[in-house]
Amino acid sequence: MSKWRKKALSTPMMLALAASMVLGGCSSNGGNNGAGEPSASPGDSSSAAPEQTAASDLKPYTIKWYLPNGVFPDAEAVEAEMNKITQAKINATLDIQWVDWGNYDQKMKTVLASGEKVDLMFTSNWTNDYISNVNKGAYLDITDLLQEHGQNILKQVPANAWDAAKIDGKLYAIINTQVLARQPGMIINKTYLDKYGYKAEDFAKLEDLTPFLEKVAASEPDKYAFRVKGNDDQMTFIGTALGLEYFSDTNPGVLRTNDDSTTIVNMYETEEFKGFLKLMHEWYQKGIIRKDASTLTDTTADENAGKYISRTGVMNPDNPAVQAGAFGSGKAENVQLVPFGPPYMSTGSIIATMTAIPRTSEDPARAMMLYDLMYSDSELYNLMNYGIEGKHYTKVAGEDDLIQLTANSGYQVNSGWEFGNLFNAYRTDATQPKWIPVGPDMNNNAVTSKILGFSFDPSSVKSELAQTASVISEFKAGLITGSLDPETTLPKLNDKLKKAGLDKLLAEMQKQIDEWKAANGK
Repeated sequence: MSKWRKKALSTPMMLALAASMVLGGCSSNGGNNGAGEPSASPGDSSSAAPEQTAASDLKPYTIKWYLPNGVFPDAEAVEAEMNKITQAKINATLDIQWVDWGNYDQKMKTVLASGEKVDLMFTSNWTNDYISNVNKGAYLDITDLLQEHGQNILKQVPANAWDAAKIDGKLYAIINTQVLARQPGMIINKTYLDKYGYKAEDFAKLEDLTPFLEKVAASEPDKYAFRVKGNDDQMTFIGTALGLEYFSDTNPGVLRTNDDSTTIVNMYETEEFKGFLKLMHEWYQKGIIRKDASTLTDTTADENAGKYISRTGVMNPDNPAVQAGAFGSGKAENVQLVPFGPPYMSTGSIIATMTAIPRTSEDPARAMMLYDLMYSDSELYNLMNYGIEGKHYTKVAGEDDLIQLTANSGYQVNSGWEFGNLFNAYRTDATQPKWIPVGPDMNNNAVTSKILGFSFDPSSVKSELAQTASVISEFKAGLITGSLDPETTLPKLNDKLKKAGLDKLLAEMQKQIDEWKAANGK
């Protein structure tokens, strides 16, 4: 496997394609409405769309699809409605397997090891790891399949984003279209900001929140001031606010984003990350973080009960609506977003949400056809995301893309970033801006990583990466939740990292980045 990716397309090309990559969430013909010409295939310069196969010419097929989320009582009823569309268009029925968040990673390890027939599965750099699964041969090369059966996908994903997902010049997963740039910050229940006399502009950085969260912890005994749990990937939410770009939650190598260098350093030795961990320990000692946080892997129930006041997060335009039930007492206007930096687009932010076709699929072409429908058919997409109109939500009169979710309806996925094109999604609150043009604009105006398109190939340091990951797992939950004191813990962790092969791992990462830069004229 090559140690670098092919050179990314130019920024102008990205901007031109991003402007037409998405369509309104409720347009009559879904993602096709107003789309530009398809981009060139990631692996084929031909831009001619192949002939589409009629559903009547296809044999019946059941598409099995694994995704992380809750398990909903009305999932089968929604699936039946989706099947009416997929049977008519590609003669396929769906078998969607929802796996709860905390168990998804381990469940996918078991599924992939078993040889079970699977057609689609969510993959990323934070759960069901994309790169390691490609290295194991678990996913199919979809480069040609995407050109043959994914024309609507190609129309809507920014052209140079594909370079972030390439390994040795080939694709092994489909990028789920959303705000591909991450803007770090905090999500806060505004009710409590108002109650204690604070405003969003009072907070320029994470530590500025300490006085507010102290008041909440002291005055709201039935609440938790700050949500963090042992299996969080906090660098996803806050990394670039610290000035660090990371590769994965189990890899200690990072780049600094605030200078021109591309020097790899150990995250656990940087002053930036040390400062973050010291703040978490301070918050833990002050009661801002709950005492059992390090042992928690799923806080959904407490979030839905409104027990948390704040959390780190990515500042997407739909966050107030999506987080209303957890951080706004059910009202989007009570969800306050506090950004700590500009949107930042990196390889990691792009591969954080993708969909792979496993090698065990018995009809990869049909799997790709289905995924193409998730881009072109907004009705199908919104069925999967929100359920059945009139049962799980109602449309707001006079609005073409605004819905009202039905409480306790039996189906509440509302995580459209996991599949297809999020910009097809209905809005769930009038305060939420329309996805077009806000979503593409965030992608277009993002700060771009110095190494966008580079992906680390760990094949020559698998042992060192596994050993350092094991060391990190020993300490990570206690450090990020503040229960471990970084002053005494980090020296132990770093000593173990050295013995586990840290220096060899970082040297290999640096070598690959230098080679990638040379090959791409950087």
